[in-house]
Amino acid sequence: MIFTILGATGQIGSQIIQSLLELGHNVRAVSRNRDTLDTLVAKGAEPFESHLDDTKRLTDAFSDVDGAFTLIPPDLSAPNVREFMRQTSRAQIGAIQNSGINRVAILSSIGAHISNNDSHISGHYEHEQQLVKLADVDLHIFRPDYFMENILFSAVTIQNMNFWSSPIKADLPLNMTATKDIAANIVDALVGETLPGVKELLGYESISCKEATRIMADVLNRPDLNYVESTYDDTKNAIIQFRGASENYTDDLINMYKAYNDGILVPEHPRSIKNTTATSFREFAETTLDYLKT
Repeated sequence: MIFTILGATGQIGSQIIQSLLELGHNVRAVSRNRDTLDTLVAKGAEPFESHLDDTKRLTDAFSDVDGAFTLIPPDLSAPNVREFMRQTSRAQIGAIQNSGINRVAILSSIGAHISNNDSHISGHYEHEQQLVKLADVDLHIFRPDYFMENILFSAVTIQNMNFWSSPIKADLPLNMTATKDIAANIVDALVGETLPGVKELLGYESISCKEATRIMADVLNRPDLNYVESTYDDTKNAIIQFRGASENYTDDLINMYKAYNDGILVPEHPRSIKNTTATSFREFAETTLDYLKT
């Protein structure tokens, strides 16, 4: 079969492509910059250049394929995050309609069932509300919780100063989820016989930043590793300074952290076998963070 994968060079898209190629399928890898696709092309993927808000190009990308993976990626430079998400949503939904594709896996977000969140999570809510209006399309909508890979943003401070930080409360349980598990679920939706619908992905366990720090301290041989609960203002300044983000993007991200801390950003359903994923935080630390060992 042949599949179109948006966000081909991202953490999730690249893992989806790798798995599909290993299974013997053909892949049309979509990126806004053709040069970034060279590694995937070398593995056998077909390159396709398009912005993810270009209806015409995406219609071509979705045509004559067995399925597709779509997402609304973060845009750090966006002067208006919500409007960027609406524009991207309209383009992708229009392309799905125009192309006649009948199986689509969509990356959404935890909390996308909540309409009144003051962050980009409400943008995912709006996107889902429009997606479900599509007729004759099997939609597999995935809502993962907090990515384990977010810890990689603190790799430098872990390595050089023995701490990592975020504004999330140290004792707040999080359903940390490994991106490889998200990719695996999406591959199953594209090539398997799973029923369409919304699926939350809540990680292997609920774990706080304090508990995650204890595991990392053990695995990385860093007994003095600490977690620092940063202020919203300090976090905002760091995102703008070190990641070059727009004011609106940064405010939006801070609102997401606030929603976690205030108990607003929560799953729609309790943990179950269906929404529990395979990778524990300890396994993630052992396999992904091992280069940070002392």
